[in-house]
Amino acid sequence: MSIERIKYLNKRNNASFEIVKFEDFISRTNKTMLERDYRLNFFSMLYITEGSSIHSIDFKEYKIEKNDLVILEKNKIHSFRVNKSIKGYVININEPFFINNNENYDYNLLAFFEAPFEKPILKINTDKTATNRILIDLIYKEYTTGVYREKETLIKSLFQSFISSFRYENDSIIQHFSISVYKTYYKYRKLVEKNYTTIKDVKTYASIMGVTKKTINKACRDCADISAKQLIINRLIIETKRLLQKNELKNYEISYKLGFDEPSNLASFFKRYAFISMTDFKKTFIS
Repeated sequence: MSIERIKYLNKRNNASFEIVKFEDFISRTNKTMLERDYRLNFFSMLYITEGSSIHSIDFKEYKIEKNDLVILEKNKIHSFRVNKSIKGYVININEPFFINNNENYDYNLLAFFEAPFEKPILKINTDKTATNRILIDLIYKEYTTGVYREKETLIKSLFQSFISSFRYENDSIIQHFSISVYKTYYKYRKLVEKNYTTIKDVKTYASIMGVTKKTINKACRDCADISAKQLIINRLIIETKRLLQKNELKNYEISYKLGFDEPSNLASFFKRYAFISMTDFKKTFIS
């Protein structure tokens, strides 16, 4: 069974921005769905005001607790350990939200959700939490009262102020790059996500984009601190791990599904870059 991709849906306002209280989100969402692997087709974040829990991203678990801001990047594999005592806010954002009045992308805002943090959990000093709480509460109030379209500009401004404090406090662990470089990285990532099972070399992607391999590599180094080739490798390794964990396909079936000509090629590839054999990795999930 393929991993579920959750699409953006906002029935209340038909808007590209949504904020709900964490406890309301938990009560309206199926627990089983949250605790199994899923991918988001949109951007999301959690702001924790009380309690703690565990959130898994690409099979790596992170503890989340009070005053944490958790970035849920789209297309990564997520699962959440439900704890009903946790409180805070869930913010869901669809791509049109990042388009400004000039009908161009606000790449400064978009880049915040894709910046390569040491880990996707940002913290803020305790002396700043009161200000952040006021901002997030105000965003929620403005969103839940009146007509969203009439308040969209105000909500976006408040939201930018909210994330700016986290960006400032975590400046040392956020990569810095120009908007033009980020645009190249963003386009390359989208192409890899769409074609990684059929196109596995940077040269072909460079040809599609009309740029050089050097340009793509610089963008990946600046924006994600990895090479362009490593980005493709990482995507293949994550998908292989997911399919192995599900234990629904034989190794040779996984190989062909991911576009490898021979099962032995995937086996060697996985062991080289994941530092464990496919068989041993599967054993860690299946008793």
